Amino acid sequence: MKTREDRQKVMIRARMRVGATWHDVCVLNLSRRGLGIQAADPPARGTYVEICRGKIVMVARIMWVKGHRAGLQSQDPIWAQGLINEALAATAQSPASAPVERRRAPRNVQHRHDQSRVAARSMEFACVALFVAAFGITAFGAVGQALAAPFSQIRAALGTEAD
Repeated sequence: MKTREDRQKVMIRARMRVGATWHDVCVLNLSRRGLGIQAADPPARGTYVEICRGKIVMVARIMWVKGHRAGLQSQDPIWAQGLINEALAATAQSPASAPVERRRAPRNVQHRHDQSRVAARSMEFACVALFVAAFGITAFGAVGQALAAPFSQIRAALGTEAD
């Protein structure tokens, strides 16, 4: 019978990547080769996931799922103290100096909207200017061709009178 490794109880917020999507999880316990998590919708047994906390990244496989909890087996040994220190360092930082995760960063929708409007107006102006320039060149060519015959007749008439 396989002996169960000693587990260290923790409560560490982390991110879990399943395929191309990210989810919030809470790491509940750690051992040398595994961890227990709680997630809103844990993936199915056998799924490979990536658990990230700060600079620490672990690849693990879901070994069991029961409700909102799941047990994961890591492919590499887990550095439990590093994960705990990473969590402690994140909570010890003051809110002003703490890095803001992109998903939690406030989104200035009005600023983005204004930037989009300026870009759209610039593109619209460029298109209209291009159209006006093309129309001007075409009109200049058409007028030049239309007046070429009368001007040549006038030039010929003036040239013969001058002789």
